[in-house]
Amino acid sequence: MFPKIHLFKKRDYAYLLVAASVIAGGIAIANTQTSKAPLQNTMTAYVVSTDQAGKEVLQPATEVEPGQTVEYQLTYENTGANPLKDLIVTGPVPRVTAYVGKSAFTQAKANLQVSIDGGKTFETEPVKRMVKDANGKKVEKIIPPSAYTHLRWMMKEPLNVGEVQNFAYRSIVK
Repeated sequence: MFPKIHLFKKRDYAYLLVAASVIAGGIAIANTQTSKAPLQNTMTAYVVSTDQAGKEVLQPATEVEPGQTVEYQLTYENTGANPLKDLIVTGPVPRVTAYVGKSAFTQAKANLQVSIDGGKTFETEPVKRMVKDANGKKVEKIIPPSAYTHLRWMMKEPLNVGEVQNFAYRSIVK
């Protein structure tokens, strides 16, 4: 019925990998003295569906169709010798999708922020802007979650040695 969309075209895949990388304020991700960085991360996309019993099922996303929901799971592990402080975990909302409001999840103690400008700036929800209405009067408008381009979690506590934290969010294919 709908054409299939390859979720990870080469240029989109590279974009996702770069945008999903951790931004670590002042922490060197690449350790020049060893071949392994102290922070290891992965990002995996899954198509969300339901089985005959109505239970959610996640399957690795290779192709998606308009209307399907995709869950992005980001995993971060501290494989270094010291706690990692002030970590910021950032995940992109691919251009061919729209973020599903209130779907961001983590068990880590972290503040969630969102971007509507390609990750240049971040703010807490709800995102509001002053716009002119039909009468030319300035009114406050809430920007819908479907306009978000990135999400980020600012961790409140260090990622301790050996600790793993998971982050997830969903979007719908346009």
